[in-house]
Amino acid sequence: MSDLFRLPPEGVERVPVTYASRVLMGGPVVLVTSTYRGQSNVMPLAWHAPLSSKPPLIGISIEQSRHTVDMIQHAQEFALNFATWPLLHHVQYLGAMSGEHIDKFEATQLETFTAARVSAPLIEGCAAWIECAVEQVVPIGDHVLFVGAPLAVHVDREAFGERWLVGVEEKRPLHFLGGNQYAHLDRVMEARSPARGDAPEAFLAAQLAEDLELTQEARERREEQLGQLREEIEAGRAVDITALAAEGLPEFARRIQILGPNTPRGDSAP
Repeated sequence: MSDLFRLPPEGVERVPVTYASRVLMGGPVVLVTSTYRGQSNVMPLAWHAPLSSKPPLIGISIEQSRHTVDMIQHAQEFALNFATWPLLHHVQYLGAMSGEHIDKFEATQLETFTAARVSAPLIEGCAAWIECAVEQVVPIGDHVLFVGAPLAVHVDREAFGERWLVGVEEKRPLHFLGGNQYAHLDRVMEARSPARGDAPEAFLAAQLAEDLELTQEARERREEQLGQLREEIEAGRAVDITALAAEGLPEFARRIQILGPNTPRGDSAP
């Protein structure tokens, strides 16, 4: 087939353009806090992005009807609190209510501490915090883009160094996938940079081959473990699958009663 017209690869599906924002989901969800005339408010937000490095500027996009829009426009400042998974249900709950009708901090009993440069409170239990002054307000469609200049940045050292760390699970930031679904970072992968003079095609092909070889080795090792597991199950013995990820187990292993090596056997034991 001519290069002028090539069909998409198998499995590629065209979806409505309204899905564009959903495809961009997956970044850390923040809790935006603001204070005006002694009243504080908080709302979850996934639409945020760095806009400039010199000077440092970040943007947050909020639907025009949200109470937070009025709060930030009056206060001309806000704070971003990067929620961790212990705050999962708080994040979802806060997105379902309006601060115009209820004091969200009183309702959720979130613990806060005092910010360094803004009046908005900072929420305990988060992985990082950014205090911002509003530099520009830009209406865009049904949203308002607030361009913020960071005034102070704080991080939990167990969650962030020069970049996000994948350490203690409770310290990892929540990533919003859409609806009521969230995720968090699971592992760090390090890409290899080519040496000067390396041909890009040869370098990338070699790295891909190496990664595939490692993946195949892991698959073979896992198949061997699952084979041993099946033999134990068929023999009617208790099994221990703590070394295997539950999501990777085949249906036969997920449906059985799983016992640890020291678990006493009762009448229902296999």
